Amino acid sequence: MLLGVCGLSACFSPTFQEGLVCSESGECPGDLSCVQDRCVSAGSQNFPDSGFTPQADANRSDANGPDASDCTAGSTTIEATGAIVDFTVPECISLLTVEVFGAEGGGGVGGAVLGGKGARIKGDVDVVGGEVLNVLVGVRGLNAVQIGGNAIGEQGGGTGGGGSFVADENGLALMVAGGGGGASHNTIVSPQLVPGGDGSILSAGQNGGGTSSGAGGAAGSGGTTNDNPGFHGGTGGGGFSSPGVGNSNGLKDNGTANAPGASYLEGGSGGVGGSAGRNGGFGGGGSAGFTGGGGGGYSGGGAGGNVFDATHAGGGGGSLNTGANQDDSAGVRTGDGQVIISWSP
Repeated sequence: MLLGVCGLSACFSPTFQEGLVCSESGECPGDLSCVQDRCVSAGSQNFPDSGFTPQADANRSDANGPDASDCTAGSTTIEATGAIVDFTVPECISLLTVEVFGAEGGGGVGGAVLGGKGARIKGDVDVVGGEVLNVLVGVRGLNAVQIGGNAIGEQGGGTGGGGSFVADENGLALMVAGGGGGASHNTIVSPQLVPGGDGSILSAGQNGGGTSSGAGGAAGSGGTTNDNPGFHGGTGGGGFSSPGVGNSNGLKDNGTANAPGASYLEGGSGGVGGSAGRNGGFGGGGSAGFTGGGGGGYSGGGAGGNVFDATHAGGGGGSLNTGANQDDSAGVRTGDGQVIISWSP
């Protein structure tokens, strides 16, 4: 057997010169033939004195993916669009770093008091090249409004901010950041300017503040709605798996009912406000009326109640982090939510 000479990527016989790279015109010396840019003997699929085959050359393109030289680090930032969008994982990537921000809740009239801030969730997620992830970026809630007269209160609640979600193509949640709850702005009896609750890093949604407030959801469920038989109150935020619970129960003379936020699996729309109310932020934010709406999230926040002495109005939505190297913060995001996905080979 002839002794072989080993190069960087293959061993080849100097007698036959197999393993040499073909010329730019596809030619080889002697009776060798050019096969996949390498010179081999006629009919040969293996280079002598090695187990190397042309198909195994690491510098060759994979028929199902890009050249190795095209497999570079990158990132993309996804802003709020009011729709669920797709992200296709690059073929050469098996790990993504995903950073997700929930949206801010609506504030008081003219922004006199602020809604809760959205949560920030970050971690590393195992993926398969070519798979499609679904991304929903939450939208900020709407501020309270003043209706008639000089007093504020009948529509003094801000709506809930939407949660932001990243899920796989099978509908399993990977990363969720809770949205902030809506504020309460009421001057009918005495000045009450109470901010919304911040999006939480816990999986459960935050309870609404004050009496007759809604409860936060748990394990992917939605929050519940304010019980107020006079003016229509705020509603619960939607969770990942199920929507907020219950329409507002105010008097018919005060308009039609406000509806709670939808779940992510239902499309993630914000709760629809009644004839006098306002819609919640896309991403499951609860609609609002007399009191603030709950934030959307992995579990929805509860609606705010009568907020005398309360520290917050609408409750913030809960969050979920299934990744490694977790780095989470409650109540950091103002405005709409955001999702940042980055990768490296």
